[in-house]
Amino acid sequence: MAIIGTETEYGILAPDEPAADPEVLSAAVVDSYPGPGTPSLAETHNRVLGNGARLYVDHGHPEYSTPETTNAADATAHDLAGDAIVLRAAAEASRRLGVRLKLFKNNTDGKGSSYGFHENYLLSRALEWESIVDALPTFLVTRVVFTGAGRVGLGTHGDSAEYQLSQRADFFERVSGLDTTANRGLVNTRDEPHARPSRWRRLHVIAGDANRSPYATWLKLATASLSLAALEAGFTPPGRLADPVAAFRTVSRDLSVRAALPLVGGGTASAIDLQRRHRDACAAYLATAEFAEGDEVVREWSEVLDDLDRDPASTADRLDWTAKLGLLEAVRERQGLAWDAPRVAQLDLAWADLDASASPFSALERAGRLVRWIEPAAVAEAVAGPPTDTRAFARGHLVANHPDAVVAATWDSVHVRDSRGRIHNLRMSEPLGHARGSIDVSATIDRLCADWDAASAGRAAASDYTARS
Repeated sequence: MAIIGTETEYGILAPDEPAADPEVLSAAVVDSYPGPGTPSLAETHNRVLGNGARLYVDHGHPEYSTPETTNAADATAHDLAGDAIVLRAAAEASRRLGVRLKLFKNNTDGKGSSYGFHENYLLSRALEWESIVDALPTFLVTRVVFTGAGRVGLGTHGDSAEYQLSQRADFFERVSGLDTTANRGLVNTRDEPHARPSRWRRLHVIAGDANRSPYATWLKLATASLSLAALEAGFTPPGRLADPVAAFRTVSRDLSVRAALPLVGGGTASAIDLQRRHRDACAAYLATAEFAEGDEVVREWSEVLDDLDRDPASTADRLDWTAKLGLLEAVRERQGLAWDAPRVAQLDLAWADLDASASPFSALERAGRLVRWIEPAAVAEAVAGPPTDTRAFARGHLVANHPDAVVAATWDSVHVRDSRGRIHNLRMSEPLGHARGSIDVSATIDRLCADWDAASAGRAAASDYTARS
């Protein structure tokens, strides 16, 4: 079973006050969210919400981290819930400040700065790090053919007004590394599992784009989680890129998706060829194991790769970069515009606008031109409450139903004050623990605290007995 989560840093702008400090605007968004929430431990402008997620300020951006989920469909629904939550918070912040705020789900301001969409996958500590570093760069670079959000501009500052698949490709400089804001590596070495470290490793993926298309988000998360499960089981696809960083830029600039990429040991392969090798390794793995959504993932993965191979434009009903390219090409042809025309740049940015009345993505969605992959009811449910099959359920339930008692919360603990003023710490080191059924939703805080204290004492006694034995 996979454990998946995403983090989205949203672009923020006050159009009528362009000099406004984005840090101040972002803090106003976080503090204005009218839904249930409690402070994250020892941090300001950082809230744990009633759906188990976190909303906080990071480097001048409002950032939303989804709760832990066990499949790509739930992860995508909670990712979309983040869009709805920050949009609602921004509307309230606009009202309080008297300043109109705009939020964008994109990855660059076009002036040399890039902000992230991050994926998180919990892996077994038994998987060797070297295996990850060997396999992951090739997978991340070549998946851009279906995960790219599309961008007008080449280079970190967008100096050349041409179109490319990815908004992030120009901002990576090495194969691996810890930094997320400069000198970025395709494989991020951060390892903060927020769980028992002897058992779990958190793979923090920073090389992906923020997609507007729910289908693209789902396929991105689903193929990655399945590929990692296959890798854990020893199914390693053949073929590694000789220079993954250079290949990232090559793939991003290749609108034909047919560029020949040099491989370690000689020879070349296209991004689609290499993705098919990863797909085949996953199919072989599924013949030996069960995986949530596994057959569906392989089927959709195969169909997208075949369609891209035949005609990239045929995927404009599912993928961001092809849908946006089709829109921009139609406008350019109709109005006789070059790629460097202000109208083209405006539409590129508007695609990422969370305001449905201003975004051409939303217009295409309303017109039925885009595949509906996640039902609105699932997104509404994700806004209102946490997943039921991970520890996010206990975290979200406590925040939503006992907000006055919750003092602070983190991913792996919740600090609660009982009626006598005593602080109790619910420790949740196992992501699959404290799901629905393991917590009495009708219990009072005093009763819950007593149960936790008894359970903690029991575990301590067992540990003491083991130590003495």
